Amino acid sequence: MATLPIASFYASLYYIFPHKQDPLMWSGGVAVLFANIVIAGYVVSAFSEEDDDCLDERQLRMQQQQGMAKGDGDLAGPRVGAFKQRTD
Repeated sequence: MATLPIASFYASLYYIFPHKQDPLMWSGGVAVLFANIVIAGYVVSAFSEEDDDCLDERQLRMQQQQGMAKGDGDLAGPRVGAFKQRTD
């Protein structure tokens, strides 16, 4: 994905816009367009993934309802400060 803008720059420079007045400008525009397409693909991919935290909370609630959960069942947030429990 990192090579797509570079490859599109050189492909458009030598094959698409070789006879334009300023082919570097046109090729740079094509490379910027493809870079934005790659970034948009990453954003769509990131938003389409499921959150692992939500799955853990759902599984814990199901186990609590069935009576199979161990511990106090407080996975809502991180244990920090006065709420942190010692494990030693």
